[in-house]
Amino acid sequence: MFDESKAARAVRFIELLKHTGDYHGIPFEPLEWERKIVREVFGTMHPNDPERRLYRTVYLETPKKNGKSELAAGVALRLLFADSEPGAEIYSAAADREQASIVFHVAAEMVRMNKKLGQRCKVLDSTKRIIHNNGNIYRVLSADVHTKHGFNTHGVIFDELHAQPTRELWDVLTQGAGDARRQPVVFAITTAGSARHSLAQCRR
Repeated sequence: MFDESKAARAVRFIELLKHTGDYHGIPFEPLEWERKIVREVFGTMHPNDPERRLYRTVYLETPKKNGKSELAAGVALRLLFADSEPGAEIYSAAADREQASIVFHVAAEMVRMNKKLGQRCKVLDSTKRIIHNNGNIYRVLSADVHTKHGFNTHGVIFDELHAQPTRELWDVLTQGAGDARRQPVVFAITTAGSARHSLAQCRR
């Protein structure tokens, strides 16, 4: 079941944001492939529940400099600000905290360039958190697996998935972490390359 109004609202939210980096300040106009991803994720609803999304995991593999961090930041902010999920917890994760911070910094800059979003939250660079006035939170995680249990996860931005040495962090953040949420999303991004092994083959 596809809900055109939900898909369109999600795209409109992304279009409210502005680029960072080399295109700093330029409105984010999603490319056709980016628009398709956003529409499919936020517009495809469960056949038995038209108010609940069908897709819970997105895997995006692209070459470097194709804007995947910007798109991931937009998705994180959509989950934080406009998903009608009280108490939402959104996390950025990667093989190390520095890598996990990349998407966060993009999202934080996007918020600073949008007056309306900036009025609805606090950006705490020192602790790498964006706290919505309603209590929703987006923050960066370290890579210490043993500290990641027990989160009520609404969204995970998983950066450079190919760099994971084992499956542990992925499993902790994707298996059961969002069971208490109505429609959690894991948005995994990674650089396309020539790696000969996949996450599925990593030791547990």
